[in-house]
Formats: sequence, structure tokens, C-alpha cells
Amino acid sequence: MAKEGKSNQFVAIRSMFLSGSIKRMKDIEMLYPTLVAKTLGINHSRYIQKLYKPEEFSIKQIIAMSVILELNPQMILDVILKQVGTQAKSGKKKTVT
Repeated sequence: MAKEGKSNQFVAIRSMFLSGSIKRMKDIEMLYPTLVAKTLGINHSRYIQKLYKPEEFSIKQIIAMSVILELNPQMILDVILKQVGTQAKSGKKKTVT
């Protein structure tokens, strides 16, 4: 029963990835963060920090997240790469010559 409950909780996150409604990793911050962090083997505050700086997720953690969410790891990686790319663009200052 406990495993089924855990699986049901991950379905919400999985559905959001599949629908394309997750644009940034921090979009899943409020969806069972303690459960996801525990399942990934990291503490809660570190998990939240990684959602805001997703480039800090290791490949091993991305793969583990894809396994628990039953997703292709590329789907998670695409969100991370898009978020990191957006942060890089907004962080650049234009110089006027």
C-alpha cells in the first residue's frame, strides 16, 4: 500500500513533465519535495537548491529521478538545459560600444 501511495504521488509530477507544463525544474518545488529528495538520497534543502540551480543535479540523480517518475531521462535533461540556457542569456550584460 505504501509503495502504491508513493507511486501515485509521483504520477502528478510525471503528468506535468509529459504535458509540457514544467518549464523550469523549480516548477515542481511544491510537489512532494521531501518524498522526491528522500527517494533521490539527498536532503530536502539540497534538493530545493538544485531545483533553482538544476545544473547541480548529477547525471546519476537525473537518471534516478527519471526512473522514479517513469520518464525518459532526456525529458528531464531538456528542461534543465532550457532553464540553464535561459539563465545564461538573462545573466549576460550587453556592452555598448
